[in-house]
Amino acid sequence: MFLDPPREGRFRLFLMRHGHLENSDFGAINGQGDVSLSPRGEAQMESRAHFLREVPATLLLSSTLRRTRQSLAPFGKSRPHLPLRALEGFRERSFGFWEGKTREEIAALDPTGYARWQDLDVSFAPAGGESLLSFRDRVLSALRELLAQAGYRHNALCVAHSGVNRIILLDALGHDLSGYFRLTQGYGSLNVIDYTEGGDPVVLLMNLPSDLPPMASKTGPGKPDKGSEGPGSSLSSSMSSSSGSPPPGPSAP
Repeated sequence: MFLDPPREGRFRLFLMRHGHLENSDFGAINGQGDVSLSPRGEAQMESRAHFLREVPATLLLSSTLRRTRQSLAPFGKSRPHLPLRALEGFRERSFGFWEGKTREEIAALDPTGYARWQDLDVSFAPAGGESLLSFRDRVLSALRELLAQAGYRHNALCVAHSGVNRIILLDALGHDLSGYFRLTQGYGSLNVIDYTEGGDPVVLLMNLPSDLPPMASKTGPGKPDKGSEGPGSSLSSSMSSSSGSPPPGPSAP
């Protein structure tokens, strides 16, 4: 169902989180800090690009931060005719003074602010950073602008951030920000959302992990190769393997 070509009246968004980062194992809050992928993250995104290699994409999108542009690069190798477009509005939430610090450091330096963040105070902004409300407005404004400018006949491969993806998914599901910490996005995870002009978004897939075999090549329209055990023959079965994702909560952006 995900390998069909672009269709008039539909914008299909393959929305991914970037790969593992060079400082991921330290638990730092990156926000808009411009960190790079780790070798593990590069391998995750190469795997994800291979998994989606047969998607007939018409747009390649990322944020302007290095980690998403690096993560998108493998998708462009097999689609050299498509330009890579970086969207300023899809940058991760700015955490200002907190960026580059661990949770323990933040809790010690700014205990009141840390408590407000943990309690999902949507109006709270760290010093020099964004509130969740303003972050949501920025991301959704960029999404609406993208849909209006591009039109509804695209398959878009997009690499963004944990926070950005949660905002987009909550909006697509019709939920408010109270559900923000109830969603999680693993490194390299995949979501698929269909947008139609004048209709409600439809979420087809959420948080599919990156460590999966490629979608099966086809011998004809909608026909996987015989004997294929890859997720191209049964994507729903692959979703059961997502139990290794981190639990919901304030994950490191």
